[in-house]
Amino acid sequence: MTLAAWAVRHVKPIVFTTVVLCAAGIASYTTFPVSILPEVSFPRVVAIAEAGERPTPSMQASITRPLEEAMTTIPDVRRIRSKTQRGSTEISVDFAPGTDVIVAEQLMNAKVNEARPDLPPETRTEVERMNPTVFPVLGLTISSPSLSQASLWNLATYTIKPRLARAEGVARVVVQGGRMPEIEVSVRPEALAAAGLSLSEVVDAIDAQNGLHAVGRLDREFKQYQVTVTGEATNAAEIGEMVVAERGGKPLHVRELADVAMAVEDRTTIVSANGSESVLINIIRQPTANSVAMVDAVHQELAALKSELPPDAVVGTFYDQSILVKEAVGSVRDAVLIGAVLSVFVLMLFLRDLRATVVTAAIIPATLLITFLLMRLAGMTLNLMTLGALAVGVGLVIDDAIVVVESVVRHFAVTSTVAEAVRAASTQIAAPMVSSTLTTVVVFLPLAFLKGVEGAFFSALAVTLSLALMVSLILALCVSPSLCAAFLKRAGPERESGLGRLQHHYGALLNWTLARKWVVAPVILATALGTWWIGSRLETGFMPAMDEGSFVLDYWTPPGTALEESDRLLKKIDAILLDTPEIQTFSRRTGTELGFMITEPNTGDYAVMLKQGSRRHIEDVIADIRARVEEDLPGMEVEFIQVLQDLIGDLAGNPEPIEVKLFGEDKAAVEGAAVKLADRLGQEPGIVDINPGLTESGPEIVFDLDPAAVGRLGMIAESIAGQAEAAMLGTVATNVRMGDRLVPVRVRLPMRSRSSLAAIERLLIVTPKGRVPLSRLGTARIISGTTQDAREDQRRLVGVTARMEGIDLGTAVREVRHSLSQMSLPPGVTAVLAGQFQSQQESFRNLAVVLGAAILLVYLVMLFQFKSFGPPGVILVLMPLSLFGAVLALGLTHTPLNVSSFMGVIMLAGIVVKNGILLLDRAQRAIDGGMPVGQAVVEAGEHRLRPILMTTLTAILGLVPLALGIGAGAEMQQPLAIAVIGGLAFSTVLTLVIGPALFASLPRGR
Repeated sequence: MTLAAWAVRHVKPIVFTTVVLCAAGIASYTTFPVSILPEVSFPRVVAIAEAGERPTPSMQASITRPLEEAMTTIPDVRRIRSKTQRGSTEISVDFAPGTDVIVAEQLMNAKVNEARPDLPPETRTEVERMNPTVFPVLGLTISSPSLSQASLWNLATYTIKPRLARAEGVARVVVQGGRMPEIEVSVRPEALAAAGLSLSEVVDAIDAQNGLHAVGRLDREFKQYQVTVTGEATNAAEIGEMVVAERGGKPLHVRELADVAMAVEDRTTIVSANGSESVLINIIRQPTANSVAMVDAVHQELAALKSELPPDAVVGTFYDQSILVKEAVGSVRDAVLIGAVLSVFVLMLFLRDLRATVVTAAIIPATLLITFLLMRLAGMTLNLMTLGALAVGVGLVIDDAIVVVESVVRHFAVTSTVAEAVRAASTQIAAPMVSSTLTTVVVFLPLAFLKGVEGAFFSALAVTLSLALMVSLILALCVSPSLCAAFLKRAGPERESGLGRLQHHYGALLNWTLARKWVVAPVILATALGTWWIGSRLETGFMPAMDEGSFVLDYWTPPGTALEESDRLLKKIDAILLDTPEIQTFSRRTGTELGFMITEPNTGDYAVMLKQGSRRHIEDVIADIRARVEEDLPGMEVEFIQVLQDLIGDLAGNPEPIEVKLFGEDKAAVEGAAVKLADRLGQEPGIVDINPGLTESGPEIVFDLDPAAVGRLGMIAESIAGQAEAAMLGTVATNVRMGDRLVPVRVRLPMRSRSSLAAIERLLIVTPKGRVPLSRLGTARIISGTTQDAREDQRRLVGVTARMEGIDLGTAVREVRHSLSQMSLPPGVTAVLAGQFQSQQESFRNLAVVLGAAILLVYLVMLFQFKSFGPPGVILVLMPLSLFGAVLALGLTHTPLNVSSFMGVIMLAGIVVKNGILLLDRAQRAIDGGMPVGQAVVEAGEHRLRPILMTTLTAILGLVPLALGIGAGAEMQQPLAIAVIGGLAFSTVLTLVIGPALFASLPRGR
């Protein structure tokens, strides 16, 4: 019994099973994790080490180099990059593709711990792997006209953060900004000298007395008591009452030596929202959490928490990724619906039978719902790539059903019963249909071995589309025959009259082509040359650019700029952003950033969210703001990037579109070359946001100790530095417990004793021979700031970076190469093009290999179908010619050749052969039955014209919504859709006209 006969006999159980699976698909859809990007972990791990205010050269020698050497011993390490600045080191390690990133993170932690004994004791380290969840999904602001920044910090840290952390899907809650409260013990130097005490003695006394100790247990009156001894302080006044020493038989209290009061920690960062100082709360989701559901859960917690907040405390939003997620899901959903409606219109136009149209169209929702079920079982998520795959496939999943129903309708016109028509049609088209569908699926198999950004993202698209196509094939083989047998009714002969004239003209064209086979070679040659000519002139890029509705503005004030001065300058940018009508809200960080990275005090970033609805494109908004910032603040360096683009670049390790790596051991020579190159790039049109890669720290006051003077006083450099640090930065002597919170107690000299160079020189250093001013132990000098040290694979590196405005990546790279050719690099300095251009080149090479493998797999499938080399060879010749339509469509729409459009080319390798298989299979069967070659080709063409046109039009119309780029997130698949539409349209003409002529030219009709 054939599959079709089985399907006809079991209509009810097949339909019932399909309905149950669809219902399960609906249920699974409601439980899907929803995010903007696929849940992938890139083989990249970052370690950050901090060691106070240690100078850059010391950090490089004592921390960076030992950690780098430790990392090189980890298996599968591909690249190690480091950035070292005053007090901080960031080491980024890229592992070989396919490395288990969780194991890599564990190995990194182990190596950091092994190196820890060789690091300075104050070094703090943190290790984190890179994945799409490192960037917050939701950013909140907390502000109040009456509360201080310390109160807002307490509110955010102790009230809001614990409540939001328990919301479903939340992984971490990070508080930025505000002022952490502390108790300041400001010791008066004259009182300290009069008492003959040192700062360390004050610190030790406070630490020794502020304690709670359990000393034993006592059984009394049938109860057991715990015995404790406590001198624990609960406020600043009690710290002041602590005794430091005894003088003249009287206790000397802390309050007699110092002013003790509640204060806040020294300001090293400034955080604001919409131009006003604020506290920010960043919400980071769990890797498998639903972004939209998590944001909703956070807002529910905030609503429940509202009654516990001060009346004038305002909670706002400065970034909400769920908005883009919901818009993207909605736009892709609309694209699916529009594509489905257009496909149904094509069915009705060609079949002219409502029942046949409904039977065919039913496959679309059934396929999508069952695919949802399989995706959920496979642990996949709904994101731009998986949803985009369904939008791409809405016109493809119906192809098999079209072929089945069209063949049944045609056979029904000449058979007595619909069951007989179903059996005859299925027998005739089952094999070519399976073969043609498999050719589309197998092109995605090599993607399983694709690594990098394109592999991480587009593999999700490929898997989803493959599942949908296989589901549609099974439904077409089982469900479509059952529905045909159950619902089709015989119609009049006028059903096919609409195609009569078209078939007549097509038959005449085929006969003309067969009589003049010599035209085939010039057409093929002209097509190949046209493909090369247009393709060489296409714009190029890496990942598609899309309007995310938000962007990041990174900035660098001049090196050494004081925090308050940076804030004053940045208020001008605040004013520009407030004056931009498209901006809904923004936040600003100075001295810190959103991402996991080290930051100089004069740098930071803005996170800007645009309004929804009708507005200028985000690139136009950015260009306008960039021009105004450059006009009002010519000395400030800025860089603009959209959030997801920044995230993808950080994950891939190549965050900038343009980067020129300059290597050399002579630091001055490398840095000089970087400045010259940056100046030259500034003269190239379309190159913007140029950064010479020289991040400078502020100027330094260096005290050069006199060894003779230090030795005469019986001192060592470490002791002198420790006393100076205690006087200026202070020492946290202890923590005071206030309720369930610990408040640090900082002991140091008052501001007047450390606010100028003269005051610092007068600092009294306690020596075995008495107190002497610091100026007696050495001389002070002022030096300019040092530049950040960057290294790659333990080689000195300076990376000159830039972005583009109004030009494509390929044009920008040509301009960079032109600039490099116009300058001579110093001896020992080498230049390497990197950034997203390097990622693009690696991606294109990998995708080219995938394309070659896909073509071989498609050819193998066709060999099994035809059992000869002839017909597959004809289709293989036509396949690359379809690229003409793809590159022509890309060129006409000014769409760059990027990873997305390249994926469209790979998809064409499987899609365009479907029509060829259907056509040539019919011709081959006729020839095997004894029909002359020419007659067989014409007869096959006339019979297959309708299903070929129907499948082509439904596929093209299904892609039209994506090709138009309507809605958020649609731009990610827009280049793919344009390439497939152009290639499919042109290949259909080749298949219907040139293919038969080539096939007829084969020896013995093969």
